[in-house]
Amino acid sequence: MSLLSRYILRQNLFLLFLLCGVGLGVYVFIDLFDRLDDFLEAGVGLGVIAAYYAYRLPFILAQIFPAVFLLALLVQLGLMLRNRELLALEACSVSLGRVCNTILGYALILCAVQFLFSEGLGAGGHKAAERIWTEEVRNRQASSRRLTDIWFREGNQIVHMAGVTPAEKTGTNLTVYVFDPQNGGVVQEVIRARNFNATEKGWALQAVTKIDPKAFSSVEVEAMLLDLRTDVQSFLVIDPKAKLESLPFWQLGREIDRLQESGSNIERLLTAWHMKIAYAFAVLIMALVGLALVTLFGSLYAVVPLGLLITFCYHGVFVLCVSAGEKGLIPPVLAAWAANIFFALLSGSRVVLGRSAHLN
Repeated sequence: MSLLSRYILRQNLFLLFLLCGVGLGVYVFIDLFDRLDDFLEAGVGLGVIAAYYAYRLPFILAQIFPAVFLLALLVQLGLMLRNRELLALEACSVSLGRVCNTILGYALILCAVQFLFSEGLGAGGHKAAERIWTEEVRNRQASSRRLTDIWFREGNQIVHMAGVTPAEKTGTNLTVYVFDPQNGGVVQEVIRARNFNATEKGWALQAVTKIDPKAFSSVEVEAMLLDLRTDVQSFLVIDPKAKLESLPFWQLGREIDRLQESGSNIERLLTAWHMKIAYAFAVLIMALVGLALVTLFGSLYAVVPLGLLITFCYHGVFVLCVSAGEKGLIPPVLAAWAANIFFALLSGSRVVLGRSAHLN
């Protein structure tokens, strides 16, 4: 590694750690002020509050890291402009392209770090923090959580559950539509049960009514065993009310494969899966944005506010496209990567065309 690369990386890391600390401190202060009444009402101790924020901080850091990196880069390059360091480099035949290559290579490494950190400590910490908030503060145990209006498909059967308690593997008002294997559009039988219990051998139904649509007849039985293998506990993982970003990348991929086999709509989950990769590359996009601004303006007081404005615009476009992908308006891959592609083309073209930094 050259002396120039070491100098740039050392200076950027210093600013990056400093701004990360400031950003997390501001977040904790604002969030604690907002949740203080809930903590006091629940009567939890300082240990529980400290544990909650200790688990939550990695997830928050992963979310704000691209913006913090851009701010650190703009401050660094702005100081280099003000101190005429970039001018001295150009006078020594060191082009801005060489500086750009160092920063972009460094940003690419940070993309991998951001992804692994987000899907490791970030996702795990968020899950632990939500557990503390739910069980210690809100007093809602997972064992008593009940989901309503759940649909899924297994083989040639479409199942609807009016209510289910996943941890107990029990539910009420079950309806199973059994389709003809030879003609998927024909309902062969409808099975309704007042209560059910999911076991390893199948689902045990109670107070069952079996309806034959062809014969216009129905038969009532006290109990029966239905050959269903779906694990109802998995519905806690894919609860539509849950935040998709809290699911680890690898676990989300497994859930997508399982739901795809059952014929379920996976647009929302597939968009979130691609979003995790795309957001990690936001660090590289922010590096391009920072370099583009430096080639346009030569003032620290200009590049920093503009960088913050562009960051808000990027997140707005990113969220808008992801929302469109989750609703099926655009393909999931395009929804996750549209913001990255747009800002990469916009800022990358300026970096390529800009031959030197403004030093006014």
